[in-house]
Amino acid sequence: MNQCPLVWVVIGVAGSGKTVVGRLLSQQLECDFLEGDRRHPLPNILKMASHIPLQDSDRQPWLLAIEDDIRRAITLKRETVFTCSALKQSYRKQLTATGRVQLVWLNVPETELERRLTQRANHYMQLEMLRSQIAAFDPMHPEENAIIVNGLLSPVEIVNELLSAAIELFPNLKKFWWQRCYE
Repeated sequence: MNQCPLVWVVIGVAGSGKTVVGRLLSQQLECDFLEGDRRHPLPNILKMASHIPLQDSDRQPWLLAIEDDIRRAITLKRETVFTCSALKQSYRKQLTATGRVQLVWLNVPETELERRLTQRANHYMQLEMLRSQIAAFDPMHPEENAIIVNGLLSPVEIVNELLSAAIELFPNLKKFWWQRCYE
């Protein structure tokens, strides 16, 4: 892929910092942001709030909604940062199938994830659900071409490291948003 990605999908389990990093990345790129959790249907949210892990059948409508958002962004040439746990390789393959999608994995040790989730308030995804997400997470494979970032860094450092790595892959990222997205 020589063109810059139009869509960035920040992935990782609960507590990895997807939302904070995704928002900051979208600010740096001067592009749209979409929180993938907002695409969950209410039954999924109620399940997770009740500490019931989602199954593939629960996640499929959610993934299809995000996939539709990705297709729309690409069709409209709207550079967008999405967040999505994308726990399984099959999910990641589904989300990147349209092309011009760059995965960004926030790699965070389990002990740090636990610490973060115990401090989290007002979110349905609590510590009790972390184990099910870790168990469901398929290791990243080199052919997935994800940019892997140390999730222990501060959000600003994560985005700086990510953009540095991305510019190596996509030199056109140095251009203004209107020049890099309409090529």
